[in-house]
Amino acid sequence: MDADSILPERRPGRAADAAALFGRERETAALRDRLARARSGSGGGVLLTGEAGAGVTGLVEHCLAEPVGAGVQVWRGEADELDRRLPLLPFLECRTAGGRALYRSSPDLAELARSAGGAVSVAATSGLLLEAVEEQCARGPLVLVIDHAQWLDDASVAAWRRLARAAGDLPLLLVACVRQGQWSRPVDSLVVAGRLDGDVIELGPLAPDAILALARHRLGAAPGERLVRLLSQVGGNPRYLLELLDVLDRQGLLRRTATAVEVVEGETEPAFTELAALRLAELSPGAAQAVREAALLGRRTRVSDLATVTGQPATALLAGVREAVSAGLLAETETGLSFRHPVLWRGIRENVPAVLRWSMHADAARRLAEAGADAGQVAEHLERAGPVLSRWAVGWVRQQASVLVEQAPQVAVPVLRAAAGGEQLDDRDTALQAALARAMLRTRRYTQALELARDILASADDPVLTSELAWDLARSLHLVGGHTEAGRLCAEQLARDGVPLALRARLGACLVYALVVPGEPVPARLAAAEAAAEAAARASGDHWALAGLALCRAVAARANGPAERALALLKEADGLLGGSEDGRPELHAVVLSELADLLGELDRRTESDAAQARARASAARSRTHDGRWTAVAGFALHMRNGDWSLGGDELAELCRPDEPQPMLSAHCALAVQQAVCAEPEAASEQLRRAQQIAGGRAVGRAATLLRVAEAMEAERAGEPDRALRALEGELTAGRVAGAAYRLLWCPRAVRHALDCGHRELTERFVEFARQTAAVEPVPHRAWLLAWCEALVAVDPTELGAVAEYLRSAGRRTQLAWALEDLAAARAATGRIAEARPALAEALELYRGMGALAEARRAEHRLRATGVDAVVRHRAGRRRAAAGWEALTPTELTVARLVGQGLSNPETAARLGVSARTVQTHVSSILTKLGATSRVAIARELALRAEGPGAR
Repeated sequence: MDADSILPERRPGRAADAAALFGRERETAALRDRLARARSGSGGGVLLTGEAGAGVTGLVEHCLAEPVGAGVQVWRGEADELDRRLPLLPFLECRTAGGRALYRSSPDLAELARSAGGAVSVAATSGLLLEAVEEQCARGPLVLVIDHAQWLDDASVAAWRRLARAAGDLPLLLVACVRQGQWSRPVDSLVVAGRLDGDVIELGPLAPDAILALARHRLGAAPGERLVRLLSQVGGNPRYLLELLDVLDRQGLLRRTATAVEVVEGETEPAFTELAALRLAELSPGAAQAVREAALLGRRTRVSDLATVTGQPATALLAGVREAVSAGLLAETETGLSFRHPVLWRGIRENVPAVLRWSMHADAARRLAEAGADAGQVAEHLERAGPVLSRWAVGWVRQQASVLVEQAPQVAVPVLRAAAGGEQLDDRDTALQAALARAMLRTRRYTQALELARDILASADDPVLTSELAWDLARSLHLVGGHTEAGRLCAEQLARDGVPLALRARLGACLVYALVVPGEPVPARLAAAEAAAEAAARASGDHWALAGLALCRAVAARANGPAERALALLKEADGLLGGSEDGRPELHAVVLSELADLLGELDRRTESDAAQARARASAARSRTHDGRWTAVAGFALHMRNGDWSLGGDELAELCRPDEPQPMLSAHCALAVQQAVCAEPEAASEQLRRAQQIAGGRAVGRAATLLRVAEAMEAERAGEPDRALRALEGELTAGRVAGAAYRLLWCPRAVRHALDCGHRELTERFVEFARQTAAVEPVPHRAWLLAWCEALVAVDPTELGAVAEYLRSAGRRTQLAWALEDLAAARAATGRIAEARPALAEALELYRGMGALAEARRAEHRLRATGVDAVVRHRAGRRRAAAGWEALTPTELTVARLVGQGLSNPETAARLGVSARTVQTHVSSILTKLGATSRVAIARELALRAEGPGAR
């Protein structure tokens, strides 16, 4: 032990003991149960599987300690890859309790081996093996352990099956330790059958709490925050965890404080390197070199790419790759190979000196390019090829710039920067600079991209280059609400000569969108722009432009009716946008989100949810994986369904202070959600940021959400007149574009106006609802108009009918609002007893949806009506802290989908949220139920379905 070491000396076997004791309680209990059954005369076979270092051998030795002390005999054998050509050798050479090989301990087996002259008779030997085992079992319980059983030969697997069948009536337990990696087909079939029969004990990665417990045991104190983050990279492997701690200790990188052991900040790379060296030392030179080459290709690679980079045929690499897989360094995947643990991949990669690593990456890039590899893959190596690119690399980047922007914009940014700044080029190389600007737009480096793009558009002469850049820039501007600037850019480029026909069509579609979305187009200008774009789109056959025009017409049709026309146009655009090239998935996501919104307005909820799920999937297929539009569109669906707790984390991610491309509608939506969910300070902060971004120029849905957020803030401050002023401009304007969305908030505005005694403003709000319903008399608009008129007339009967419609349509948020208004109307007409159940149901809905601020507002509003006492009594009920009753409505929905066997991504697609949101809900469900797995959720659902007697 070093003088500076802070860890106690680790004695031989201690790692195995620790691996068996920490986080392996279930596996330990299962193996002990099998041992107990065997000792009682009902034996069998069990297979323990796990990667190298998972603690398989340690678990076996830990569980055998007590039986051996009680007189149980243990025979130990070991399979080997090189000995697979010799049948039954793992059994014949297994060591008996006396330490001798079995074939030497059994006279019959020894005689058979001598008489066969070394050529073993499989049938005869198997029979004698069974007799030897039965003889030992007649004397007492026997455990036969075969280590490295993944290398069992065919005859040994057959012998195992024969012994396992006989063990049912014997005090015999067969234990096979099978390391994950490459298994022979017979061993694989043995494991598959064992899983079906419940005879497999799998040692997976240690859970995070077990990792912490094992680290605390080794350190003698809790690990600090940095050390915890570092240990998470061992992938739950106990052996690697213990070795990493030892390496850190040897290198003097651990510091003990009064409460924890912490790792020195920023100096851990040598530890990764040493840990990787320990693993490489266990391999043959050829296998170790193959692993080093694979590490440079990335954590995941293909054998064909490895062969290309090394210049060797794949067959020559096979032996080394198989050895690395068997050692647990590499794992086979559907597409090739991957490193099992990031800590080892990182260490192996960093073990190569930086200058040599740069050279190897440069060489790999050239070889892969010559072999026709994907441009993004080549660029990844160029990114790691050092600060200065070679002449060949710069030429390749120039040639592949457009492909990189479309296929791999993240890696394109640093590679294009390096190429544009190289000594071989003029710094004013416009083509590379334009490609760099486009790549930055795709990766949301908005501020930098906008500045660079504006400079290029102002100075470049090439119409192809500028029109392509303007199209990309206009799309980004549209996404964040910059419709005016997008329209100006498109108009400027369309006025130039030499713009390619397809780009002229796309720029024309973007211009039409810029004119339509704000809702106040100049008819003559819109008609001219649409005609020009239509002509270019038809002539070029460009599907993006045709779909973009269909979207624009659908937006206009929703404003002017009929809805069926808008629906047909959106379905036309949907049909045009297959494939993943030319920005189609991004536009497809917008089209599908608009389609989901329209179907929702038509009360076709199932179709609406399906369209929104497709929108999210389309955004995920895009090169940039940009889900901003679908996240904001999903907010409207969550509001309709009353799922206020869904989608919040996605909106919050879009609204980070460091977000390079802020989206106005995302900030507005988040401000409304936080206001409804009783997060007033956060809501006010989001509103301030939204107002800064808008700068007084908000249009469309973003403008509506901004005014609603302002009205809610005024309500919180007790300033109803200010709340009315915020809503007045949105809900009384003559324009009808986007009116369907604005109409959702009209009953709330009418209520405010009535409460403040503004009869004239009340009539203007009702007139707006009347105009909107007249444009397209779909049921939802008609009922919203009826709601507004019933508020003015104080008509409980009509409000009750509105509530029933909203209930049948599944519009939970609006249902709660309508029930609150119904309670107020009944109270105002002296029907206090009937008001109480309506208000109680509204409050129950509010709280179930997580709309706590709405519940408080409703209670305060009706406190003077005499309904207060009963409501408070009902409100006094609290959701349980634990158990099924503690789950929120959203958590219940997630639990039911999990119980149906849906994965997190599948559940997310069904609900229209991110997989991370679903994981948050699943974690909360597990905590409340005191469960540890999704299986427990399904079991609880099944028990509840069977009724109380099932428990």
